[in-house]
Amino acid sequence: MDSEQRHRGYGSHLLLEVERIAREKSCDFVMLNTFSYQGPEFYKKHGYQLITTIENAPTGHSHYYFKKDLT
Repeated sequence: MDSEQRHRGYGSHLLLEVERIAREKSCDFVMLNTFSYQGPEFYKKHGYQLITTIENAPTGHSHYYFKKDLT
């Protein structure tokens, strides 16, 4: 995302909309994955729990898997 677009709430709004649609479709949880250079703290801030991490994937970074229960 362009640095001028950061901290305007777009990511939070999008994530909340995904969760709303998932609940509407009777999903029990949302799972996602992200990389260390993409800001995993954002997902923790929104209540996602870290499930597992793959280190050095890609080289020099970590690959994170998160889950949030919706029930």
